Amino acid sequence: MRTTPSVPGKPLAAPPPLDLAIQLTGEDRVAGAMHLYRDLIATRRRNVPIFTGIALLLIAVGQLSTSWGGRGRSDFVLMGRNFLDALIGPTGILLLTFAVAGAIAYAFFGATTRRRLRRWYRNEGLAGATPCSYRLHEGGLDSSEPHHRSHIPAWRLRGLAEGSAHLFIEIDGADELIALPKRDLSAEQQKQLHGWARFCIGRAKPPDIDASEQPKSLPADGAHLDLRFHLTPEDRTAAVLRQQERFWPRSRLLRRTAFGLAFALLLVPAVMLVLWSIDPDRVPFEFALPLFAEMAVKTFWPITAGLCGLILLGHVVTPLFMRLNARSLGKTLHQRVSDDEVRVLTSPEGVESRQRGLQNRYEWAAFTGIERRGEHIFLVLHHGDPPLLPARVLNSDQMQLFDRLAAEHIGRSGEAV
Repeated sequence: MRTTPSVPGKPLAAPPPLDLAIQLTGEDRVAGAMHLYRDLIATRRRNVPIFTGIALLLIAVGQLSTSWGGRGRSDFVLMGRNFLDALIGPTGILLLTFAVAGAIAYAFFGATTRRRLRRWYRNEGLAGATPCSYRLHEGGLDSSEPHHRSHIPAWRLRGLAEGSAHLFIEIDGADELIALPKRDLSAEQQKQLHGWARFCIGRAKPPDIDASEQPKSLPADGAHLDLRFHLTPEDRTAAVLRQQERFWPRSRLLRRTAFGLAFALLLVPAVMLVLWSIDPDRVPFEFALPLFAEMAVKTFWPITAGLCGLILLGHVVTPLFMRLNARSLGKTLHQRVSDDEVRVLTSPEGVESRQRGLQNRYEWAAFTGIERRGEHIFLVLHHGDPPLLPARVLNSDQMQLFDRLAAEHIGRSGEAV
């Protein structure tokens, strides 16, 4: 992967504006997410052999303790022989299973991550193609998609990275990027894109006064909101937790638990049936069936009960792990971006968000509804992650006005529902 560097010399003349028409698909979004979070993905992947090694060590230490506590307590040679014999038996099979599972998880971690991202975008209705247009000029980048327009100033651009099938325009201090598929770009357009990047990226200087800080005259009809706030780690945690709960809804967790319990209940009978089918003439079925039933009740029930207990425990602690993971990821994402003030302007025309030069303008037709989760309000979009509005920044009058604007315009603006 190459990144266009910034060089001190500036071209004599600014490159002409470049207009691009892109059909952004789910695979393009997956590629963008893989590039944007490549450092987090690499960290998670490095954790796989670490946790696998800890599991193998615990199993080996447990077996070593068992061998030491037996007859080999005073005989190290006998203890070592018992330990080696255990490695050839069930303990060795268990160690090999964990080792193979860890190796497979490490080798296919990237593919697994892509599959999860594809499922996420499919659940969010983002797997299909979305028509997007981009205009690259000396002042930055303007983009437009259905009911949504945005502007990125040149001084917020960090770099242009090139992958095997995409060009990624990275944004400084923001947890987002622009992914441009090469299939929709001609060779001449790619050349112009690199020239634009060399001209803009790393050279433009931020203005003395940010446009988001400048006062904007609002009509005196009282139907406009001007909100300013800073996003906190708790706000980003709420956004991450919402994504996780939508990816793992309660119904899906219940189905997974039901399948797991069915597997645990049928595992021992299935193993016994396979063993009996190897040589069915040795023990006829009319004698084998009551024998199997007696063995399952008296001998194998602890295995079934233990598996069922682990599955139920996993079902109970999954929401807790999701919240802990969301809290950790929210803090990490908060550290990756700059702590700039967010200004949100809400009017009968739509919702506008500004943050240190970045501007996003949404028409009301871009939204499908309002989702409230505790102290956070999510403006759910047809396409893309919903803008977050902390309820703490609205007083009672502002909340009533916001609810009235949402009730009046969502569902009455074209595609909105």
